[in-house]
Amino acid sequence: MRRFWLLLATLGLALIAPASAQPQRDPFNGQFGVVALARPPAEAARLAQLMGDALAGLQPQRPGQLDVYMITASLWGDPVFEREATQAEAILREHLGADGRSILLSAGGGQGERAYPAATPDDIAAAIGRVGSLIDPNEDLVVLFITSHGVPDGSIALREHNRLGASMRPTHFRDLLAQAGIRNRVVIVSACFSGAFIAPLMDDNTIVLTAAAPDRSSFGCQPQRDWTFFGDAYFNQALRNNGSMVSAFDDAKVLIERWEREQNLTPPSNPQRFVGSRAADMLRRAERAAR
Repeated sequence: MRRFWLLLATLGLALIAPASAQPQRDPFNGQFGVVALARPPAEAARLAQLMGDALAGLQPQRPGQLDVYMITASLWGDPVFEREATQAEAILREHLGADGRSILLSAGGGQGERAYPAATPDDIAAAIGRVGSLIDPNEDLVVLFITSHGVPDGSIALREHNRLGASMRPTHFRDLLAQAGIRNRVVIVSACFSGAFIAPLMDDNTIVLTAAAPDRSSFGCQPQRDWTFFGDAYFNQALRNNGSMVSAFDDAKVLIERWEREQNLTPPSNPQRFVGSRAADMLRRAERAAR
C-alpha cells in the first residue's frame, strides 16, 4: 500500500507539475518506466491497433543486402515535435531507401484523432524489439531519431498532456538497443542537453548526432513551429541538399550557429557528433544504394 501511494503521488507530480520539476524519488529504481492514467477504452483499442499494424507492416530483411530500418519517435505531446518527427521520417526514409522498414511513434500532436502509435516505454521497446528481430545484426543498419524536450541530467522527457509522464536516460536507450541486438546504428536526438547520449553509445558501430552539447539547451521548440532549430537546419535544409548525413550535420551546425547569433540566443547550443568508422562505412554504402 505504501508503494501504491508513492506511485500515486509521483503520478500527480508527473502530470501536473512543470516539465522542469523533478520527483524526489525514482519509483522505478533506475529502470525505464512510466506513470500514466488509463486511456478511454476506444482510444486505447485504436492505438493498440495502430501499433500492431505498424509492427506487422515492417518488411523482412533481405539476406546478402544492406537494409536500413528506421524508428522515429516524438516523445512530447506538443505539435512541433510530431510535425518534426513526421517530416524528418519522410526525408530520412527517402534518403535511405527505407520504404516498408520504418516505424513512427508519437506522443500526439495535441489536435484531433491520433494518427500514429503512442510513444510509451512499452511501444518504444516493442518497436526496437521488432526491428531487432527482423535485422541481420551484422549486415543491416538501424537509424533512430528522437525529438522532445531534454533535461539537464541528459534524460529525454516523455509526456502526453495530463495523462503520461516519464523520462528516458541515455543508458535506458543504450540498454534497449543492446537487448534487441541492434549494433549498427545511427542515433539522432533533437532535444536540450542531448549530447549526453554520445558517451553511453559511442563505439565503432555507432553514429550519434545531437542538437546540443550535454550542458546546453537547444532552441526552437515552441509548439506553433514546424521544426526545432536543429530539425530545420539538419533535415529540412542541409540533408535535402547533401548526399551525406554526416556532412549534412556539419552544414546544419553552421546554420544553427548563424541563427543563434542573429537572434541573440545564448549560450549557443553547440550540436555534437560522434562517428564510428564502421557505422560511417555502412551509412555511406546505404546512401549510395538509395540514390
